[in-house]
Amino acid sequence: MFPKLTTNRLVLREFQQDDLEPICTHINNYDVSKMLTVVPYPYSKADGEWWLNHIFETPLSEATNWAIESEGVFAGAIGIRIPEDGHPRIGYWLGEPFWGKGYMSEAAEAVVNYCFETLGATKVTSGAFEENDGSLNVLAKNGFQTVGSRPEKSRARKEQDVTLIEVELTRDLWEAMRAVAV
Repeated sequence: MFPKLTTNRLVLREFQQDDLEPICTHINNYDVSKMLTVVPYPYSKADGEWWLNHIFETPLSEATNWAIESEGVFAGAIGIRIPEDGHPRIGYWLGEPFWGKGYMSEAAEAVVNYCFETLGATKVTSGAFEENDGSLNVLAKNGFQTVGSRPEKSRARKEQDVTLIEVELTRDLWEAMRAVAV
């Protein structure tokens, strides 16, 4: 069963076929796609169809992808994949009309909590390009600590190397942050 998550302002739900149009509209924006590693630009309907089919076919034990909905409107995506090391890795994007409202910090908090509470993770990882202040702020607000950097190719930038800041959040730090928040 798909793990639907809710926050004060958002619903993180399973993707549906009718999400195709808003996905393509929002991600076919260079300011969005240039901050992602594997997303092409321009982003076509065929790209969106491939991605939706991919997430529908991928077992939840390997990856879980949520559509982010605000007031019933598709706003973006957040997901986790479970690499070989077993530590969930979070990735996300938000359509430009939804930037600057704190939505991604809220969605990321819900997914981080899911990773620790439901999946029993001992560590959650993520990363963002060094120029992506918004994403780095989302990660910092959620307690992620920088553990390094490395070059990573950006498909939207024609395979240009961009510095990726690697971050992680350990269960111990997450638990300490939650104890302070209470």
